[in-house]
Amino acid sequence: MFEKLESLLTKGNYKEALYEFRNQYYHAGELDNESAAKLCILEASLWEGLRDATAEFGAISRGMKYAPTNYELFYMLGLYYRNLNVNKAYLCMEMAYFYCDNEDKSLIEETFNELKNSPGMRVRNVSIQILSYNDLEILKSCIEAIESCLPDNSFEVVVVDNASTQSGVREYLKGKRDSASYRFKLIESDENLGFPKGSNLGYKYCAPANDVLFLNNDAVLTPNALFYLRMGLYEDRNVGACSAMSNSASRQEIDPSLFEKYVGEELLPGWHKKLGFKRSLDIFNRYALDNSFPDFKSCIRRFRLTGFALLVLNDALKEVAPDGDVFDEQYSPGYFEDDDLGIRLAALGYRQYVCSNSFIYHDGGEGFEGHSDCFEINRERFKNKWGFDAWKYSLEWDEAVAAVIAYAKDAKRPLRILDFSCGLGANASFIKHALPESYVCGVCVNSFAARIACTVADETAWGDLDTCTLPWAEHSFDVVIHEKESVRRARASQYLICNGIIIDEDFLMNYCSKNNS
Repeated sequence: MFEKLESLLTKGNYKEALYEFRNQYYHAGELDNESAAKLCILEASLWEGLRDATAEFGAISRGMKYAPTNYELFYMLGLYYRNLNVNKAYLCMEMAYFYCDNEDKSLIEETFNELKNSPGMRVRNVSIQILSYNDLEILKSCIEAIESCLPDNSFEVVVVDNASTQSGVREYLKGKRDSASYRFKLIESDENLGFPKGSNLGYKYCAPANDVLFLNNDAVLTPNALFYLRMGLYEDRNVGACSAMSNSASRQEIDPSLFEKYVGEELLPGWHKKLGFKRSLDIFNRYALDNSFPDFKSCIRRFRLTGFALLVLNDALKEVAPDGDVFDEQYSPGYFEDDDLGIRLAALGYRQYVCSNSFIYHDGGEGFEGHSDCFEINRERFKNKWGFDAWKYSLEWDEAVAAVIAYAKDAKRPLRILDFSCGLGANASFIKHALPESYVCGVCVNSFAARIACTVADETAWGDLDTCTLPWAEHSFDVVIHEKESVRRARASQYLICNGIIIDEDFLMNYCSKNNS
């Protein structure tokens, strides 16, 4: 089908190949997924020959939309990253080798082994630490997904069974322990330890050199989900933890409306409980298949991540938990232990990412049996420990963020944004994801908040919001965000360029009424 294009590429006749590719691309919508992926592979080769790296990456990314398990695309992505980030190149080659089932395997292995010995190579294997309590059907799917999605010799599974009462759970886990072709460790607790204590126990059995994925037993990986988490984790040396998008995860939840085309009906939050596990997992997998591909903008900065599926770097674990207790056990049986870990990681200077191309199904939402009040109790414990309400600072000022994004679209250029309502960086997280070329500076009320927020914003300063001296030039920001209660308008105007905008409560009242009229 693409013989002429292949011949031109083989001969290095890239200009003629470009004309031929454009002719083929005109009919791309008529191709099946396998043929479309093949065309993307040829396109990537063309752009490589023409020395257009960004176009090459785009072709590989489009190819993975059509064929997310195509080993040639992973191999090409590995070559793309080889001199840019040896760790990401290694992860790509690992997946290429995993998916390859022909004679090319030896070539991939050769490249893979070369990368292992490259300077700067620091990728570690992963311990998948599962806290198990009942839910046998979902637990089986959780472990089966791990077995089907992950390369051999790259992982181990460590399960802490939290005194499951459902018939068959212990028997299933013991069977896995005895029959698995990979390292499978089972720790049988005589009591339900809850999440923090159970996870800390499991961590102590993880291989000490590994990164660790803390995974709920009611969470199911989609193909390549852990690959994209690891790509985020090794984005640079400042990253300490990553988590995924899901159907049910605080601040990481996919809008239910995005699943509706797979169902044919309107969906509301918690839709997976209504539709049941098997149907919901199938819908989620279909969504993931359509949306899981390489993306320059996939890493969303956060200062805390939800603990249902949390991949943490080995070095970060050693630093944040020198005594082996990753989670603060005062939060047992659960809630806010993940917020607490996020603050501790950020205080050490580690960035944390939600990877928008990694998707993990979560059947959660039931809470902790017999502990209906633990959410509010642990919310108070968090406030007592850290001096602020985690939920208050986790929420962005959504109207202000929306106004910034709308203004940027009209301006059609990168913006410099000064945020006097920075808090711990919640606004900056959403602005930087929507407008990655923007430059966001935040002003915080104290040095601790500034330390946390600087893992999300580009720069931070701290002091009295209305009077402190700031390290940035006056009249140098396109947008200034502030709350009238804490910052005077004259103060905001001091840092605004001519024709810039100040976003405060008055601005938003007019903005919202105008948009609603």
